[in-house]
Amino acid sequence: MLTVFQVCFFVGIGLMLLSLIFGNIFEVIGIDGLDLDFDIGLGIFIPISPILLIFFVTVFGGVGWLILYNFPTLSVILIVLFALAAGIAMSTLMNLFVIRPLKKAQNTSTPDLEDLVGLRATVREAILENGFGEISYVINGNSYTSPAKGIHGEAFKAGQEVVICWITDYIFYVSLFDI
Repeated sequence: MLTVFQVCFFVGIGLMLLSLIFGNIFEVIGIDGLDLDFDIGLGIFIPISPILLIFFVTVFGGVGWLILYNFPTLSVILIVLFALAAGIAMSTLMNLFVIRPLKKAQNTSTPDLEDLVGLRATVREAILENGFGEISYVINGNSYTSPAKGIHGEAFKAGQEVVICWITDYIFYVSLFDI
């Protein structure tokens, strides 16, 4: 049984390291991973995501290994039950206090580009004629800055109020905001 716990622990650590190293690469090419959430009734919510499963396997293996090492005369069934309970408890805590808040922050903090069209902005750095400048705008309580250009190549002074007309290749095309 010691081998099972050690394999779970080291495979879990290895998968966490691989996820850390390759996670951003997969995200860039559009492979974000599987995220399934199940509500099985009675207020019981079961999140199934790769990071939680890896975390569970790691905690299960580590706790089982520690208990088996420190209490070798304890029943194997009891050790497995303690390890399962620790894995479930730690995965639940990680989901509640780390993953859910991060998902919520990710979904609410970054606006979609379509949401920015029609938004008022202020010119931070002068937009030169047929050139670029910088605008600042506030959405969802967060301030952002972006490169900007006049829709007809016109110039804008710093401090002028403008409206975002469209966005192409992350360049914001703006026109003067008329009240």
